[in-house]
Amino acid sequence: MSANITCHCGVCGFEINDGKPCLSLLCGCTDCRHALEWCSLQGGAEPSSLPELIYVKSDILSVKGKEFMHAFKLRSTGRSTRIYCEKCFSIIGVDHKSYRDNVFMFFKYHCSTNCDLSIEPSAAIYLNDLQDASQISKLENIPLIFSFSEIETREFREIKRVSNSFNEINRPRYGQTLKSVIHSMSKIEILN
Repeated sequence: MSANITCHCGVCGFEINDGKPCLSLLCGCTDCRHALEWCSLQGGAEPSSLPELIYVKSDILSVKGKEFMHAFKLRSTGRSTRIYCEKCFSIIGVDHKSYRDNVFMFFKYHCSTNCDLSIEPSAAIYLNDLQDASQISKLENIPLIFSFSEIETREFREIKRVSNSFNEINRPRYGQTLKSVIHSMSKIEILN
């Protein structure tokens, strides 16, 4: 069933073909934290130090309010491109090279959605970057990935939901990918 991912003020967003997320991760990385902090400083939602990342198939049926959307990277060498709303500074979609156009990600609580959010996190990643290390002791029953060492990378890739999410889609797309939406925008803002 289709679902919507919109900014908090409702002026922009996506209708996606499949509202059932394929993966959820907790992320302590510096880049996620910096992106959410930047949006918060502009008036967006308060960032969390260990945000939950929700992954959905990259199959966008329609785009609403594209004129209010802007794409940004933290730095010119950044691998993630994020789309935010210029009115409320919600981040409504994130593309990364490793997603290979199969999925895109959004931050739970940093946009609005009617996707099924009952999915539990499959792992907590980049925990070496986490500023509040006391949160690690609260994590139970999921793999903990601290630095993506060779061993941790292998363990991460062996998580069934991870491998299923980043592999090619086994069904036809009915819409466009997030990457194609980003390419249709006038420019990508580099924050540096």
